[in-house]
Amino acid sequence: MIPKETIDLIFETARVEEVVGDFVSLKKRGVNYIGNCPFHNEKTPSFTVSPTKGIYKCFGCGKGGNSINFVMEIEHFNYPEALKFIAKKYNIEIEEEELTSEQVERANEKDSLFIVSNFANDYFQDMLWNSEEGKAVGLSYFKERGFTEDTIKKFELGYNPKAKDAFSKAALKKAYDKEVLVSSGLSLINESSGQIVDRFKERTMFPIQSYSGRTLGFGGRAFNPNAKAKYLNSPETLIYHKSKVLYGLNYAKNAIGKEGLCYIVEGYTDVISMHQNGIENVVSASGTALTLEQIKLINRLAQNVVLLFDGDNAGIKATYKSINMILKEGMNVKIAAFPEGDDPDSFSKKLSTEEFKQFLDSEAIDFIDYKIKISELNAVSDPTKITSIKRDIIESISCIPDSLNRTQYCKTYSRKLDIAEETLLSEVAKARANISSATPVITRTAVSQQTKSKPKEKLRTTGKLFKLEEEVLRILINYGNEIFTTDEEEQESVAALIISDLEADNISFTNSDFNSIYLEIISLIEKTGNIDLQYFINHQNQEISQKAIDLISNPHSISNNWEERHKIYTGREDEKMRKTTEKAILSLKKGHVDKQIKELQERIKTGNIDTEGIKLLSHLTQIKTQIAKSLGRNIG
Repeated sequence: MIPKETIDLIFETARVEEVVGDFVSLKKRGVNYIGNCPFHNEKTPSFTVSPTKGIYKCFGCGKGGNSINFVMEIEHFNYPEALKFIAKKYNIEIEEEELTSEQVERANEKDSLFIVSNFANDYFQDMLWNSEEGKAVGLSYFKERGFTEDTIKKFELGYNPKAKDAFSKAALKKAYDKEVLVSSGLSLINESSGQIVDRFKERTMFPIQSYSGRTLGFGGRAFNPNAKAKYLNSPETLIYHKSKVLYGLNYAKNAIGKEGLCYIVEGYTDVISMHQNGIENVVSASGTALTLEQIKLINRLAQNVVLLFDGDNAGIKATYKSINMILKEGMNVKIAAFPEGDDPDSFSKKLSTEEFKQFLDSEAIDFIDYKIKISELNAVSDPTKITSIKRDIIESISCIPDSLNRTQYCKTYSRKLDIAEETLLSEVAKARANISSATPVITRTAVSQQTKSKPKEKLRTTGKLFKLEEEVLRILINYGNEIFTTDEEEQESVAALIISDLEADNISFTNSDFNSIYLEIISLIEKTGNIDLQYFINHQNQEISQKAIDLISNPHSISNNWEERHKIYTGREDEKMRKTTEKAILSLKKGHVDKQIKELQERIKTGNIDTEGIKLLSHLTQIKTQIAKSLGRNIG
């Protein structure tokens, strides 16, 4: 059995465009890739690969899936064979073991950590907004920083009180296990008294969340001048690994994919301030220097990075280290410097959104220009120092994996570096030869039992009711997290509207596959508060995964450039979400009423109906008339 943690690692590591690209010639088109479908003959490409969503879809033959599905289809592998194939491609070691009792306990502990972290996040927000101390200290601090209430709520910022055990007491009162509180890093055991106390007492709280928005840990800013550390992060836990998390990525991922560019900053408040000023494609490292794992997360969404680190010695050192790591991943990197005394947080508050965007565009310079500027190469007279600066730049160029790109850099910068192009090419080649070509093997010793997927059954795709159910589920899975304002000026999500409406009329999905996905969506919302597309795309039940991908794929998606270039506004579905959702729900209700009416009419023909049945038929006919009127249709 392949351990679940290894399966998760395979899904996290695999890039669908790379896996598919080994078999299909792909061309970039916007944020996606297109090519001729390998599963049927076609002259005009209808095969699309979406790195942002992690899926492929052919709109000619209908084939679609994730990286694993593709390998299963193209190589005729079963699920474990496809996992091993991709694991080999990315040098991921697979250790197949049986689960031990300790590993079962470990899995249960992870679930407990997620639950207590979610409780802590709710508690800290409640203290910020509803306690006198929270409002006086935490909320006033955030507002002094220039954050609006909408921004504070969006990033789920909170406050932990001054009392040494305020959170721990509240958690224990709610029956949370003491050991789980300590292992989560939220609580500590006082060595002298043996009492449980809070790690983050008297601090404003920044929840650190996963790609899909699950709370993993926290960052806290102290208000007590005697605190050992002004800023404090959660320790490493079973669910929180600092090197693999980017603060704000759950809010930024769509904007990064859309823009094809990611800004990387140093602090939490930098991320929040830039978001508030309309720059949403921004993240920061989570209490650590930028790591390879974090860079790979960004590379799944975009290939262009702009570093916005501080201009002090520590910031420059971090920038230099990050440049080579980013280049080695085949990405493009620029650096933007802020005026002395400013950082992204402070400077974004001085400019309008357009002015700030213009500043970032104009100030972002290529990594070589940055190194020339910072090292003051053109002002240095010491030959030894000049050589050292140039060798550092040569080393950076040698990190670029694409030979054509390296050659172009040598051609473009030979004059600025005062090195003959041939000499520069030669030196880069020497530096390149010193870079080990061996990729380190990724290992995972912790294991979990693989969930076996059921044999795939052919889905029934006929009938009016099927289409109506499919449309409601399509809206739910694609737009369920979207928020709109009701007539009563209250905010409601698309998912809440659909689920509450269907429950009110006791409507369930007649198609078993649809019903399975629907029930999982409800369960996911109850656990995490939102719908995570990747959860369904990478579902180990291949039936659910395949249907989810079909629902997520949209053959009529429109390039954002179309509006920008041609000023043609198409009225995309997400811009009229409420009306679209209400129409789909009403249509489904009408479909169920039509089905019941048809069944009663058949009973009339056979004479197998009583008085109650006749009354029900009359009632249903009235309901049908009302729904048809709401839909603006003729009764049919």
